Amino acid sequence: MIFKMYECDFGVKINGVSYDFPHIQDLTIENPEKTKLIRGSNGTNKQGLSFKEGLKDPKVITVNILGMTVDLKAVLDSAYDNQTRVDVYVINRKDGSSKIARDAVMSQQPMQLKLDENPDSLNVALVFESYDYSEVHKS
Repeated sequence: MIFKMYECDFGVKINGVSYDFPHIQDLTIENPEKTKLIRGSNGTNKQGLSFKEGLKDPKVITVNILGMTVDLKAVLDSAYDNQTRVDVYVINRKDGSSKIARDAVMSQQPMQLKLDENPDSLNVALVFESYDYSEVHKS
């Protein structure tokens, strides 16, 4: 299942209230967890030993939205200042497939970082961190 922007709803749930983002530029997920191989310096073993790294680091979810309202800014600022746990979601409208980061925190204060005459200056980056990330693929 491949998620397509134009088939999905994006938003956050804060204190039981869902806030949908009507204008999404993009969403990026950084996953630090990796399965790696190691072997002895003599290099005689062709299989090696597998191990996990990055387990202590959270997944980072960055959602770039356009045109953040004053009301949404106040809600997100409060969540950031109070380190409120939030759920970040992407739901496919066609089949209900989802990407959800639960019990996330905002790791950066939401703000417009660029001002110019380019439409990209309307971007606001919302950066979240979570250890509880899941994907459900229904088709």
